Amino acid sequence: MRMLNESRQLANTSAVAPLDTRSAGIAIAVSAIASIVFVALDEGAHGKDALSILQSMVATQPMHQFVHVVAMTCLAGFMYGYTVLSQRLGLNRTPVLIGLTSYGLGTVLMLLAAVIDGFVSTDAAAMFLAGAPSGIDTGLQIINTLSGVLLPDLARVAWVFQSVAAVAWSVALIRDRGMQRTVGSIGLVAGALPAAIVSIVGTQMTDAIVVGILLAQAIWNLAAATLLVFENRTERGFVSDGMVAAA
Repeated sequence: MRMLNESRQLANTSAVAPLDTRSAGIAIAVSAIASIVFVALDEGAHGKDALSILQSMVATQPMHQFVHVVAMTCLAGFMYGYTVLSQRLGLNRTPVLIGLTSYGLGTVLMLLAAVIDGFVSTDAAAMFLAGAPSGIDTGLQIINTLSGVLLPDLARVAWVFQSVAAVAWSVALIRDRGMQRTVGSIGLVAGALPAAIVSIVGTQMTDAIVVGILLAQAIWNLAAATLLVFENRTERGFVSDGMVAAA
């Protein structure tokens, strides 16, 4: 009987132990900054004809793949951070569960896009260069189909899923007080913006539009990271400074 009581006490202690959100916030912030920096460092292929373009893809392959490895690592950092945020907000709440599910789907699509762009396309370029010269033009057409059609479609759908997640989490946050409400307000605007842009421009994506989407996501990511790092915490979850003082 004594052992049973001790086991129950240990279980209860584990269930209510405060969750460290600081590392999750740092993971989101670092991932947000690193993803933007390394995307900017990525160098695209260039050339005057199919042969020179494929040769350029192979020449830049090591750096190109490294950038995408960093990008995939950042996706893992985001997933970890937002999983912790969902735990703190309460996985029993419908908006939170919708947010986590939607963000997970968006992450899977982004991972698929990173693998195709970072590895499949450059490996295909090397394969076509090693093959018959007559297949070079066809190879470039296939790669262009991947990079010009499949990748943008994956990105657009992923951005919509991520927007749904940000809005869902923001709905849960805005019902609270203090920093949570502020971050929730930011998320309702910055988080919804990528989906709104995708629905308006459709397939007419330009570099400026993509940069705008990435900046909107960065604003939401940094706001969520700030909440996880600096907001006061109790065993029941996030609380505002005013609620702490009242207690």
